[in-house]
Amino acid sequence: MRTLIIAATILAPAAALAGGYVLPNENPRDLALAQAAVAAQTGAEALFLNTAALAGQEGLDASFGAELLNNRTDWSDPTLGSASLNQKNLPPTAAISYGAKLDNGMAWGAGIGMGVPAGGSLVWPSGWAGQEFIQSVDQRVFVFGAGAAFQPLPYLKVGVAYLRFQAEEELHQKINYLDHYGDAGLALSGGANGFAAAVEVKVPTVPLTIGVNYSHSADLPLSGNVHFTDVPAGFQEMIHDQAVTEKLTIPNVLFVGAAYEVIPNLKVMAAYNFERWSVYKEDKFEGADGFSVTVNRKYKDAYVLRLAGEWEKPAFLPALTLRAGVLRSMSDQPSDTVSPSLTDGNSTALSIGGGYNVLPSLRVDVGYQHAFFDNVTASGGETLAGTYKTQVDLVSLGLNWRTDLKFVSGK
Repeated sequence: MRTLIIAATILAPAAALAGGYVLPNENPRDLALAQAAVAAQTGAEALFLNTAALAGQEGLDASFGAELLNNRTDWSDPTLGSASLNQKNLPPTAAISYGAKLDNGMAWGAGIGMGVPAGGSLVWPSGWAGQEFIQSVDQRVFVFGAGAAFQPLPYLKVGVAYLRFQAEEELHQKINYLDHYGDAGLALSGGANGFAAAVEVKVPTVPLTIGVNYSHSADLPLSGNVHFTDVPAGFQEMIHDQAVTEKLTIPNVLFVGAAYEVIPNLKVMAAYNFERWSVYKEDKFEGADGFSVTVNRKYKDAYVLRLAGEWEKPAFLPALTLRAGVLRSMSDQPSDTVSPSLTDGNSTALSIGGGYNVLPSLRVDVGYQHAFFDNVTASGGETLAGTYKTQVDLVSLGLNWRTDLKFVSGK
């Protein structure tokens, strides 16, 4: 009986990558616009939200930023008690691009960049009621990209990008040996290749632009080790350190957006994006010497509706740009697989921000977003019962530098 208790609790469940672990773009302009600017990309950061927009951007552009993410989650259950966490992370972003115009209304552009599109860090209080489900999660998914775009016609741009995903994660939970607790920890890393394709269309005679960006799914094979502490002598043959592998899935993501210039320098934007999380069925950890854990996930596909506005060069301060946005994310999970390692759910977020040209070629940008998650209640025999209340604050600060540098001089 004691053996069954221990075997049933080992790393079940472990961390997952779903809607709550998909991070908003760290770029401050995109954050302030709630990522609604799919059809209104203006800098090197277009590499990740709409690669096609790199075409037609003249000269060299460099964008750098960092985002402070603060996650506050409260868990409570009438019979088990309550616990709270307040976790901060600082994901960076950077992108550099170069573009030029060609004859006959054609143009081209290319860029490279990096960011943190997904991941999370959760550290629950020591000794809390869910410690046998999860104690801590530290997961980061980096993306490194290179893309190119071409404008064959004045109203049409197309682009493609190569994406390299690299993930690393460390998970800990407690194991109840009845007379004491031990720690079970997993540390894994790995990567995989992906790609994205995009298009941008300007509607003739109307100040309307439509943008579409699609990134394909990627399966990341992760490898590492599982490490156990304070294992009783009678269980060391069954529970011991060994190499472990896992497959982590990045889903297909589709963005479709539009931007309309209401009056000169005032633009409104709207976007819809779809995340195919139904491809994520389970987390399966396989050890080299008998260790094996499968955690059912059964995620549902998610979608997000986004709306934003950007006002450039207001009469009272022409060097200023003002931005605001709102989104609604539909990313609910099955209640019988909700885990304290991932408390994702439907959410609403409000964003504000702005930019200021300290020099004609140098702009400072800031963005802020507050996300309100719907309460999520877990039910079912495989989960920790209770209700999760989550709020997330994000602040991004960055610099954008542009020059009309030409590598080939004109006549």
